[in-house]
Amino acid sequence: MNASWNQLDGVEQILPYDGWELELLRRRLLDCLYQSGYELVVPPLADFVESLLGGTNEDLDLLTIKTPDYVSGKLFGIRADMTPQVARMAALHLPVQDTVVRLCYFGPTLLARAPNIGGSRELLQFGAELFGSSSRESDCEIVRLMVECLNIAGIESLSVSLGHVGIIEEINRALQLEEKIENEILSALQKKSKPRLRELATQYGLQQNGVEIFCDLTELNGDIGVIDSANERLSGISMQLDLLLGEYEQVVRQLSREMSHVEFHVDYAQTGGYKYHTGVIFAAYGLGYGHALAKGGRYDHVLAAYGTPCPATGFSGDLRLLRRAIRGECRKGILIAAGAEVSADKIAKAVSRGARIIRQLPDQSCDRLAMICDREFVKQDGDWQIVPFGVKEEAE
Repeated sequence: MNASWNQLDGVEQILPYDGWELELLRRRLLDCLYQSGYELVVPPLADFVESLLGGTNEDLDLLTIKTPDYVSGKLFGIRADMTPQVARMAALHLPVQDTVVRLCYFGPTLLARAPNIGGSRELLQFGAELFGSSSRESDCEIVRLMVECLNIAGIESLSVSLGHVGIIEEINRALQLEEKIENEILSALQKKSKPRLRELATQYGLQQNGVEIFCDLTELNGDIGVIDSANERLSGISMQLDLLLGEYEQVVRQLSREMSHVEFHVDYAQTGGYKYHTGVIFAAYGLGYGHALAKGGRYDHVLAAYGTPCPATGFSGDLRLLRRAIRGECRKGILIAAGAEVSADKIAKAVSRGARIIRQLPDQSCDRLAMICDREFVKQDGDWQIVPFGVKEEAE
């Protein structure tokens, strides 16, 4: 093959049938979000870098493709995540400080590099954001909506991992840790590495009780039964931490009651987008998928970057990652043979039931049409009927 036709690593083209299957799923997800009261917004694909990154962490900066804008002289980029753009739209154009605002979105994003080996750099991102409420009910609503979207996509054996960044932040504050130490401890927590935590304690002279608290966090993960153990081992460190532990427990138990078909896991060492997220965080997984299908959480500080302090929570996922669950849903068409004068009423009736109508051209062979048609119009007893493709030929 000519090397000039090679594609960029981590990007892919959408071929026939895949395109309609993705579009079918997109419609279903947006219908779900619409019926749940979320308004659709469409941010621009490219924007000034500060607008693409506002209030987020360094990870998104590294994933954003940037280039000079020869019109303004400023740096602009192609979005790697739509959430900051949606947050900006909410902060600058909607009354998020006076009322609850629900927004949803869908569109392509492009990453400077794949987030994992063999992963895609191009995503068809969909998601929802809820602004103006800090209640546990708003956290539960977003998780429920994420689960409903994944169920619509046909994901079976769904499990959701829940954490709370605020708990880790409060422990760091109570122990008065410097930022450098804090970042290294976070890295160790992500790997759930007790040896590394003890090594850091020796290196920085951390108090023994502080080390044990972080070691406890690495063990506090599993089903919701872990909550009782966590409350026993972490309570009393500070009044604020006790409040956060109670808040986290209420969210987990409420979700578990409402969605018995979902397997919920708690993880007190789950850091998510630390410094970006501020409260309950979550990620959804499906059987046979190596990465999270959708994820999100609370990010109450982001809108303050636009001068509009406001609580916020949301989730997002990648439509491309979900398409495996809908393989084969794009139906083949109904053939109208060349020269056949099928009545308009018959055609309209078939279309109203979701059928695809494909008319045979004079230079199209029946063998080729079998690849795209599984039924055809055939005149029987003076009336046009829809029969399986090829039945007429077999009868003759």
